[in-house]
Amino acid sequence: MPEDEIDQNEPDAETEELEAVEMLGREETRQAIYALLFVSDRPLSAPRIAEALGGIDTEVVVNLLEELQAEVEAMPLPYTLKSIAGGYQLVTKPEHAAYVRRLFQIKKSKRLSRAILETLAIIAYRQPVTRADVESIRGVSVSYAFDALQEKRLIKVSGIAELPGRPKLYRTTDEFLIHFGLTSLKELPSIEELREMG
Repeated sequence: MPEDEIDQNEPDAETEELEAVEMLGREETRQAIYALLFVSDRPLSAPRIAEALGGIDTEVVVNLLEELQAEVEAMPLPYTLKSIAGGYQLVTKPEHAAYVRRLFQIKKSKRLSRAILETLAIIAYRQPVTRADVESIRGVSVSYAFDALQEKRLIKVSGIAELPGRPKLYRTTDEFLIHFGLTSLKELPSIEELREMG
């Protein structure tokens, strides 16, 4: 078919098809709007919410948002629903700001540097392993990384190697599994999979 005869209403093959949603009653729609606001990390406009709800009338969304705003404001909740930058967002009340800031500071301080992650990866894949084994693979001293990983309870001493000087053996902990969302070490990607990812 010649290009100028292509139906302009035909969906673009590259456009991802949206999941079908059922039309909801009034209360279910309010709850769905609340859920969307709850999971969003930025303000959501009424048209965007209407689209997410299956293309309902934007005016209906605006009315429900105003109702929700009044309802949330009247309840003893630690957050409120604000109109921000042309959209709506659930935000923490100012009296809790110091605690929220502190939480993010703690999270930031718990981030692992590249050097520490490399050390942890070697331990995870080679465990049980000695500090000297890890240093021979990395080619640098790993004292700081080992100290940091033990402090964060991501590795632990699991025994003594039958080698001269009887060095300690290290392995990962349950905290390691929790930190990376794993059920067991069997869920670690294989070396081949890691190479493909790289």
